[in-house]
Amino acid sequence: MIALTRTATGPDHPAGRDTLSPAGRGSALRVLLRPSATVCALLAVSLVVASAALWTALAPLLGGWRAVPPTLAFAAAGMLGALAWRRAQPRVIEIGPDCIRAFTRDGVSIASGPLTAGSQWGASLLLLTVGTAARRRTLLIASDALPAASFRALAVRARCAAGH
Repeated sequence: MIALTRTATGPDHPAGRDTLSPAGRGSALRVLLRPSATVCALLAVSLVVASAALWTALAPLLGGWRAVPPTLAFAAAGMLGALAWRRAQPRVIEIGPDCIRAFTRDGVSIASGPLTAGSQWGASLLLLTVGTAARRRTLLIASDALPAASFRALAVRARCAAGH
């Protein structure tokens, strides 16, 4: 179990922060997620392919050199979007007996609740739908982002939630 401590702000804090301290957490297993090299590489390759496709579409209309600035602007916007998405991904996941909780690096709770039947699993990727019908959040977790035992535990939970 990885011990993370934060100042106790409580779940009713106006900023929506929730503490990562062990008080009130019971026997939840806390897992620190690493940035997934596979997901980052796939995101980068997808951005390069999309930029090349844009340049290929614009070059016959505008000319080769005139198509470069819009293509570079598109690539920069895509990179900023990818960085914002990466910052919003969970940094810590708590696996409790009846719920899953995900926290950002700032300690903000971004997902909390039981796994739902919409969760999908594979050999190297989990798509977990966490929460109730009123508030659901989907988490994308690659196998290289957490230890193998924790990945297996989440995959088993996803299978149980899906009814298999």
